[in-house]
Amino acid sequence: MKTARPEESPGAATLFTVIISYEKPLDDVLKVSDAHREYLDGFLRKGILVASGPMVPRTGGVIWFRNVDRGQVEAMVQDDPYAKAGVASFRILEFEPKKRAPDFMS
Repeated sequence: MKTARPEESPGAATLFTVIISYEKPLDDVLKVSDAHREYLDGFLRKGILVASGPMVPRTGGVIWFRNVDRGQVEAMVQDDPYAKAGVASFRILEFEPKKRAPDFMS
C-alpha cells in the first residue's frame, strides 16, 4: 500500500475554520439545526465548504471554508440560521496551509 506524502503548498489557498460555540441549551440549538445544515448545503454545492460538523462533546461545531475571503466568511456567518436565532457565537480563524495531504484540496 502506497502512503501519501504530505505536500509543500507554496501559495496555497487560504482556508477558514469557523468555530461555533452554542450559547443556548442544546434543545434550542436543535430546533435550528436543520435550517443551519440546509444553509451549509448551498456552500457545499458551490465548492467552498470543505467540511462541517458538531464537536464532541456537543458544545458547538466546526466549519471549514476554502476559495473565499474573510469578508465573505463574515457575511456567511452573519446569515447563518444559528446566528439569526441567537443560539450560537462564531469565531473565524484564517490560515494558509504550508503542508497538506496530496488529495486534501482536490
